[in-house]
Amino acid sequence: MVVKVGIIGSGLIAQFAHIPGYLEAGAEIVAVCDVVEKRAKEVAKKFNIPKVYTDYRELLKNPEIQAVSICTPNYLHAQMTIDALESSKHVLCEKPMAMNVEEAQSMLETSKKTGKILMMGFNNRFRGDARKLKQFIDSDKLGEIYYAKVGYMRRRGTPRGWFTVKAESGGGPVIDIGVHIIDLTRYLMGNPEPASVFATTYRKLSEYSIDGRQTWDSSDVRDGLRDGKLNDVEDLATALIKFKNGSTMFVEVSWAANISGDRFYINLCGTKAGAELDSYNPIHKGAKNNDALLKLFGEELNSLTDYYVEPPKTVSHFEEIKYFVKCVAENRQPEICKAEEGVQIQKILNAIYESADTGKLITF
Repeated sequence: MVVKVGIIGSGLIAQFAHIPGYLEAGAEIVAVCDVVEKRAKEVAKKFNIPKVYTDYRELLKNPEIQAVSICTPNYLHAQMTIDALESSKHVLCEKPMAMNVEEAQSMLETSKKTGKILMMGFNNRFRGDARKLKQFIDSDKLGEIYYAKVGYMRRRGTPRGWFTVKAESGGGPVIDIGVHIIDLTRYLMGNPEPASVFATTYRKLSEYSIDGRQTWDSSDVRDGLRDGKLNDVEDLATALIKFKNGSTMFVEVSWAANISGDRFYINLCGTKAGAELDSYNPIHKGAKNNDALLKLFGEELNSLTDYYVEPPKTVSHFEEIKYFVKCVAENRQPEICKAEEGVQIQKILNAIYESADTGKLITF
């Protein structure tokens, strides 16, 4: 059975990840929707998509469409997802799940009520290095994982447009890229339930002009809908997350910081061994993790030992969408990137901002 899908939002993430991902997975893209008709028509022409809509509710009325990808700014995720589920469409929603926990919970409840799939766009779980590390963890190579130190740091990589408008994005790098590293690490740790969060955010380098390292424009700026000058979100944050099983995660994220270079890393400490996943996965480049490095640290025969693992090469977005299409074709709920997990991540993200705003420890 060929799965027929619709794309809601035709910006960068749709053009560089979702649309080619569905084509790679053998799905049929029936329609694309965007409030900017010119953009939607250009994307439809580029990818040979037959139908174009400017109102997502009209797209949802199309009986051909079985599933949709929500590729819109964060503040639109909840209502569009709920409307799609209630229109009997399965949904793959880009990260973050929503703007707050109440929205996320409503999305989950609607999925349960309708029986339709709601899968979260946590594509980093499908990275080759992450999958390989998960295999080591599932085989008990690391033992009990009790501490993680992780980060997704950009030296200079601030987006412009809705990304920096808090009313539309919900925040800066925490909710944009921090969501990736927090979700992936929690997944590797066995998805423990959060107990408390203490965090700090900074807004120090919101304006910069550097040769070759400029801010990049979201689709709304490229299409002239706004000038991209408004920026009322953080550019760096740190947080200590404690889980109810006693484990902890220290996380740092930035769009702009005076560091040696961009880095995506996870350090795990287990009772049997530790692990380090260290790479930079450039945004919108179809990266195959060519620079990924996966190492394990332990002891054997009374000696400290290091293992260097060469992970398989993958395009994480494509693998994610292939999995979603398979779930739709088989009419079964996903086992990973579930809506329930999205709600837990939303709790953590919002707690980071609340802690930073109040200076207090946030408990669940």
